[in-house]
Amino acid sequence: MSVRHVKVIFAGDGAVGKTAVVNRFTRGEYGANYKMTIGTNISVHKSVKNGIEVTLVCWDLGGQPRFEAVRGSFYLGAQVIVLVYDVTSSGSFKNLANWLEEVNRAISESNYEGYKGIIIGNKVDLPAEFRAVDIDEAKSFAEAIGFMYLETSAKDGNGITDLVEMLVDSAFVQPSQELVELDTLS
Repeated sequence: MSVRHVKVIFAGDGAVGKTAVVNRFTRGEYGANYKMTIGTNISVHKSVKNGIEVTLVCWDLGGQPRFEAVRGSFYLGAQVIVLVYDVTSSGSFKNLANWLEEVNRAISESNYEGYKGIIIGNKVDLPAEFRAVDIDEAKSFAEAIGFMYLETSAKDGNGITDLVEMLVDSAFVQPSQELVELDTLS
């Protein structure tokens, strides 16, 4: 059986649930106690599609500003960039533009080959009255930068199967994401 490896980067502000999302599909677990990621955590998920084993190598990056200096090199060679925000935090959504800029800066300094992009609105299990980001606004932003959009709950597993399918499917598609100029989004 042939094997395809896909390097997947999970990036976004601290405490948006990146680690929880990754742990949900790589380990099948949800940890309710928040623990800050120091630098990066790497997890692996294996699936089989069309008789081919797909190994998702997931890099969960620490989202705090103090880790910015070390994150740049982690983006190199990524086939999929997953930007995660918390649907109850408008600040984490607004910061997606900064995350995209960081990704593009790091990748443009290398031999850029392209990547697939996904934006995840996480924590949809929380009561609707806590929601701070309108789904249509989030979808429009994702579309404007050429990313796919998905909402998830690491806690109850909502959307996690769809995310894994999107990631596995990326092993069969050539990366095509072009660097997006942020001033064109205004």
